[in-house]
Amino acid sequence: MLRSFLKYSSVGGLATIVHYLIFLATVNILLWAPWQATLLAGCIGAFTSYTLNYRYTFLSRAAHHKILPKFMLVAGLGIIIQTLIVAGLSPWIHYLLAQAMATVAGLILTFILNRHWTFS
Repeated sequence: MLRSFLKYSSVGGLATIVHYLIFLATVNILLWAPWQATLLAGCIGAFTSYTLNYRYTFLSRAAHHKILPKFMLVAGLGIIIQTLIVAGLSPWIHYLLAQAMATVAGLILTFILNRHWTFS
C-alpha cells in the first residue's frame, strides 16, 4: 500500500501543479474568486489525475466505462470538499494557505476512495 500511495502522491503532485497553475492564473489574471478558480482547476486536475492513475499508479486494465464514472464521483467529491474548504477559509486566511489545506484533505480522501473502490 505504501508503494501505491507514493505513486498516487507523485501523480497527485503533477495534477496539483496543473491545478495550481490554473488556480493562480484564474485568480491573478482573470480575477476570479478563489472558490471559482478552485472549481475549474479541480476539474482539469482531475482529468490529469485520472489519466495518469489509470495507466501508472493502479495499472488498470478495466474498461474506462466501468472505472471513469467511479473516478469522477470520487474526484467530484474531492473537488466539492476542496471548494468548500477554500470558500470557508479564504475570507479568514490567505487564499493559497486555504488551497494548500484543501489539497492535503483532498489527497487523503481521494487516495483512500480510489484505492479501495475505484481501481480495486
